[in-house]
Order: sequence, then C-alpha cells, then structure tokens
Amino acid sequence: MSVKQIGLTGLCWLLCGLSWLHAQGPAGGPTAPEAPSLYTPFRTDVGGEAPTNPVTSATGSGPLSSAFRPAPAGTTPEGIALDEGSPPPPPMVPIPLAPPLSPYLNYAHSPCCCGPVGKCGGPIGFDVFIRAGLVFPIGPSIFDRYLNTGWDVEGGARLYLFNPPSTAAWTATMSVSNMYERTGNSNQPVTMFNVPVILPPSPTSTFPVRSIQVVPSIDLTVNYLNMTFVNLGFGREWWLCGSADPGQTHGWNWKVGLDGGGRWGSAKVAFNEIQHKTDVVGGLYGAIYSNIEHPFRCGIPFAGVRLEYNYIWTSLLQDQNNGDFQSLNLLFQLGVRF
Repeated sequence: MSVKQIGLTGLCWLLCGLSWLHAQGPAGGPTAPEAPSLYTPFRTDVGGEAPTNPVTSATGSGPLSSAFRPAPAGTTPEGIALDEGSPPPPPMVPIPLAPPLSPYLNYAHSPCCCGPVGKCGGPIGFDVFIRAGLVFPIGPSIFDRYLNTGWDVEGGARLYLFNPPSTAAWTATMSVSNMYERTGNSNQPVTMFNVPVILPPSPTSTFPVRSIQVVPSIDLTVNYLNMTFVNLGFGREWWLCGSADPGQTHGWNWKVGLDGGGRWGSAKVAFNEIQHKTDVVGGLYGAIYSNIEHPFRCGIPFAGVRLEYNYIWTSLLQDQNNGDFQSLNLLFQLGVRF
C-alpha cells in the first residue's frame, strides 16, 4: 500500500470522528423545574408572556394594586381631573410694612363709633378750645384796688371719661393762659426797699455806660401787670339736653360743668418810675360754665360762657406790701370735641 493511500484513509477517519463529536450533546445535570421564559417588549422570538397585575378581580387588592389599577373615569392617565381645571390662585395678602400699633395708640376716637372704653364704663373723648374775655380785679390788695379791668386769653385741651349713657363725664384739662391789666389815673404809690435801679449814663461821660444802684427806699407806682400760666385742672360735666353721643341725638345739646385746679407761671410788673420787675407766681382757680354743641361731620363744635375765680400769690411788691391778685374772669369759649 502506498503512502498516498494511507494518507487519504487517515483523513477520512479524522473527518468522521469530528462529525460524531459535534452531533453528541453535553451531559445533563440534576433535574430542575423549567424556568419561565424572559419577556421583553422588544423580543418576540421568546415564548414568554407579558407579566400581569397580581390584583384579584374580586377585591382589587394586591401588592401592585395602586401601580397597575386603571385611572378613574374623567381623568388623564396621570390622575389629573379633566373637568376641574387649574386651582384658583391664593388670595393676595398685603405684607405689613411696620409692626402693628399698640392698643394705647388705637384708642377710641369718638363716642359715636366706639363701645365702652376705660374704667368709667363709657367712651373716652377729648376736645380743643380757646377762651377769651374780661378780667375784673377784686379783693383788698394793691393790685386789686388800682388795676383796671383787663383781658384773659387761654387755649388748651380737655379729656373726657364718659359714663355708659354718655350723659356725664369726668374731665381733665391742660391749658396755657395770659392775663394783662393796666392801672388808671387813681394810682397809689407803694414804698419798696433796697430796690436796684438802672441809672442813665452821665451826659459828660466819654463812654456812656449805664450803672446799677441799689436805692434803700423808693416810692413807686404801678403801670401794668402781665401774667402767663400753665394750668392743670379736673372737673365734672352733665348733659341737660341730649347727650354726648351724637348717635343718640342729632340736634342741639346743652351741658353744664365745673372744674378747678392750679396755675404756675411768671409775672411782670412795670412801674412808672423804674424798670419792670419779674417773679415766679402760682395760684388756684375754680369755674362754672355752660356750653351748647351740635354734631357736624367728624367733630362736635361747641360754644359757651365761663365764670372763673382766681387767686394768685405774688411777691412783686415785696412782703411789706400786699401784692396778691384776685379776680373774676368772664370768658367766652369756642372749641371742637372729638
């Protein structure tokens, strides 16, 4: 047998052995349950099925019930209602530019719009006023005997503490006043001691300078008296016709009242012979008055008359001379109550 035949025979046997090896499968392992096929939406050649929602049809419950339950009717797949639309925007709330005011600042402004305020059981009110009138000196002092009728001007404000029906009120008043009186032809000299007198400059002096000289005793006559005071008083008022509440009456109201208090200020007395003299003075006063008023818009204008007694202590004429001052003042007043 030739070498060529031997080679061809071996090649045939080799090819037959490879064919037999390829046809035989691998040995199987232990038997196991068949695993389900893997399913994807992009593979159709796999014999699996799409997973289903494990929700029972009877109860509608299960571990994935909220995820796979169909959307209710009238909503989008995302669960948004079709017929409700967008929710309305929230109301605009103004941003406060400052902290709220204290209740002591937001007090009751008028009896016609506010309820009971304060410990008196009624509303709280106030007014502003101006008074002017005549001053009649009375009494035994030098000023009282030789000063003529003068004038008095006063302006201030008053606080009201009303009772519940607004027919009476306690009042507190603060004001500033000025009284002025002059002497007439009948003027009696008063003797004063150790009075400083400003002497005119000498006509022969090169540099005219005034000098002050203390005179041991001198007789002087009064020219005028001018006094300015700060006044503080308390009183009581009663409404005899109508009431202080314009919500109860819309016509004319009539009230009467009385008050009294103290005064503190300065006084100046001018003499005919020398310069004036000043001093700190104080006194007391008491008054009765009557007003009529009528509501108008946000205020209640009023007008009335007032009779006032004053006693002022002064030392303008030194202690040996009676320099106190007493008077009766007849005043007319105008104002507005709020």
